[in-house]
Amino acid sequence: MLPGYTPHSHTAYPHAPENNASGTLPPSLTACLTPREAQIIQALMNGMDLSAIAWKLSRNIRTVSSHKQRAMYKLRLNTNAELYALAALLGPHLPATVIARRRLLPPREQQVLNAILRGHSVTDIAQQQGRSVKTISYQKCQLMQKLGLTNEVELFALAPERAQALLTSKTAQ
Repeated sequence: MLPGYTPHSHTAYPHAPENNASGTLPPSLTACLTPREAQIIQALMNGMDLSAIAWKLSRNIRTVSSHKQRAMYKLRLNTNAELYALAALLGPHLPATVIARRRLLPPREQQVLNAILRGHSVTDIAQQQGRSVKTISYQKCQLMQKLGLTNEVELFALAPERAQALLTSKTAQ
């Protein structure tokens, strides 16, 4: 487990990334980051993508990506999935109605969702399932749309126990 990590409290989950009141990094974690790194990690945790962050900060996407990579290294996060899992645990819960809709997904979309929640990328899933990256990416978009989710942090908020397991298994390695 990451130092200074505390799980989130039970609150409603807003669906607009700009208005997202997701959890912020605790001071014990931000202490090791530069202000720019903390700003970028927080924006990612709020559901923004790198291109939107680069545009907002008037910076080149490579510069933003470099800050992100350094921050993730300092936070001992190896993958985007670990970052999204941490953000989901620090942020508010999804409403029960959203979580209940998960059971209504078709089997293939369930497989994709479960693989994502285990920390696999779209490319990894495509290779494992013998399907194209485009197909898996489409299924991911479809399942997110059906569940009313707008970003990857919300995907991990669907199953906080999976997010916790992903971060716990990372520290056990």
